[in-house]
Amino acid sequence: MSATEALDAQPYLIGLWQADEIVSACFGFLFCSFPRRTLIIFSMPTIPRQKTFWEGFLELCRKLKVWRLQISTYGSPAGEVPHLPGELARNTRWEYVLDLTCEKLLGGVSSHHRRNMSREAQAGLRVQRTRSASSCTEHLELMRTSLQRRADRGEAVNTDLTNVRELALLASGCGEIFQAVSGERVLSSSLVLRSGAYYLSTGSSPDGLKLGSSPFLTWQIASILQQEGIRLFNLGGTGADNPGLRRFKAGFGAREVELQAATFCPKSVVERKVHGSLRAGLAWIKQ
Repeated sequence: MSATEALDAQPYLIGLWQADEIVSACFGFLFCSFPRRTLIIFSMPTIPRQKTFWEGFLELCRKLKVWRLQISTYGSPAGEVPHLPGELARNTRWEYVLDLTCEKLLGGVSSHHRRNMSREAQAGLRVQRTRSASSCTEHLELMRTSLQRRADRGEAVNTDLTNVRELALLASGCGEIFQAVSGERVLSSSLVLRSGAYYLSTGSSPDGLKLGSSPFLTWQIASILQQEGIRLFNLGGTGADNPGLRRFKAGFGAREVELQAATFCPKSVVERKVHGSLRAGLAWIKQ
């Protein structure tokens, strides 16, 4: 939460209560940039009384004067986002969850990943852990390199990145960077959220790609988390437009979980039209 607050978001605990007991709850974060106030739920909870919860939630959106509502399912136990008024977009995504309680961690790993892991282990690649700002800069550069490779293959990716989010996560202690290093060179880098053991972002250099350092690093992270008593490692999610990334994550023998994400404008039709005109006018002025 402190990391998101550092990004100028107001946190809200949104829950369903029965008497003094919380039945279901999640955090929402309000971003107040003009002319659009955005409320984001990053991880939708399991909700036993759907009608009561969402009616109350929409009332909260009206009180907060929310123009844009984003409901995501990062590490969420709930798979289907409800069809709320003012739906703008909806997409299916998949996350890959690795069970760290099994004795044979590599039992379901693909032969391709196994070859890369073995090659890198024999080459003496080492893993380092860090929360430093300089490592965050390296991490972002490797992310850009990997995303550009995917963009060149025709996959839908965003290569316009900043390190603001990553720095906030590291400074708050909820994020940690793991890197595969050969000598002084960082070949692969992964940012893991320690709350929920969630694999948030990763990147590899061209040399790292050739050597297969990314599967090696992911395997090492899983082994480290297992030794620390973590039971599940969420390898993160992707959509249908990134088939290569889906194959990479599935190659570790992780369980595939189908989820949804959706965006809404909880305002009335008239208000949405007025707001659209306002934004169009501001865009024209900026030109």
